[in-house]
Amino acid sequence: MTETILVSLCLLGVPCRYHGQMYRMGHRIGRPALIEKLQKTCNILPLCGEQLGGLPTPRPPCKVVGDTVITKDGTQDVTCEYQRGAELVLEQCMRFGVKRAYLLKDSPMCDRDNGVLGRLLQENGIWVTRV
Repeated sequence: MTETILVSLCLLGVPCRYHGQMYRMGHRIGRPALIEKLQKTCNILPLCGEQLGGLPTPRPPCKVVGDTVITKDGTQDVTCEYQRGAELVLEQCMRFGVKRAYLLKDSPMCDRDNGVLGRLLQENGIWVTRV
């Protein structure tokens, strides 16, 4: 049986990041060679936690402060949207038996150390690789 893995939708070339672009600091995000290799050996579950949580694209950039997610300018608390999106992604991972995830590093949703989704997946036994 072929393994199913979670891959952040943005890493597959979908412009769903907060600014609707596929670049970070002038460089294209992701590693196309890695994604191509994964596509040959795994079923890919492509999801975006922010969009599943109800946030639009584009949207204001956000940051994690403790257990809260706020816009970088401090004007909006989006914790509920981030938590809802992370829980929906986890639900799909459980449904498809996902054991590994490839997520965007330094993202307030995806980062395995500080991201809402990255932490939730790890707490539920899913290995998170930062890309």
